[in-house]
Amino acid sequence: MDEPLITRGFWGPRQETPDQVADRLLTFLAGLDEVVGESVRWSSPESPGQSLAEPGHARRVIADAFRANTDAPQLGINQAYDGSGQRVGKFRISMGVGRYSESPNAHNSFVVRWVGAEALADPILRRVVTAWDPDWGNVTSRSLRDALAGLQPAGKPGPDIGYLTYLSEGRARAMPGGLGQQVVELDGGGVIIGSSESSDLLSVEKTAQLAEVLRPSPAFAPTPTSRSKF
Repeated sequence: MDEPLITRGFWGPRQETPDQVADRLLTFLAGLDEVVGESVRWSSPESPGQSLAEPGHARRVIADAFRANTDAPQLGINQAYDGSGQRVGKFRISMGVGRYSESPNAHNSFVVRWVGAEALADPILRRVVTAWDPDWGNVTSRSLRDALAGLQPAGKPGPDIGYLTYLSEGRARAMPGGLGQQVVELDGGGVIIGSSESSDLLSVEKTAQLAEVLRPSPAFAPTPTSRSKF
């Protein structure tokens, strides 16, 4: 796939300390290194030239971001990081985390963009789930979101179907039956919905078919505004 793939995780209010956020970020970065088979080099605009994957530095960057937002701590922090490697090329992380406001527009999110092998999509989504414990997530692209705009309007609350889609345990229990091998149960209780053929992403047509079936179900209700997960 020539265009960037986008792996996303979303969840409702969850108050977290700087150390908790840093631990989650470091867990994801270490997991991503395992997926791509090399140490991705990360940097942040606030401290160019220093490795974000170094635990002490990551903790300082996150702590500084929280300290800069003491006027509205309930809104958490927004951060963006760039990464590069030999095998995959460039990554981009953007995240808005540590938010515990009950405003419907104040959800938490963690987003990874990259251009590379489709086979990385499933393991990267799993690393996002392991590190950030989201309510839902998916692997998508700009062209897929444009193609499904009639079924999944931009900005509409609740999960979107992607090439791969993650639902937390509560949402998984509310899913309709009949999806068979397209649903993979995870050890943590959630599920990934995707192709029944391992490592293959859903086509745009199959993604649209799933969206028509699943979007009206209770499993695709809006992200909660009073707790982190459905």
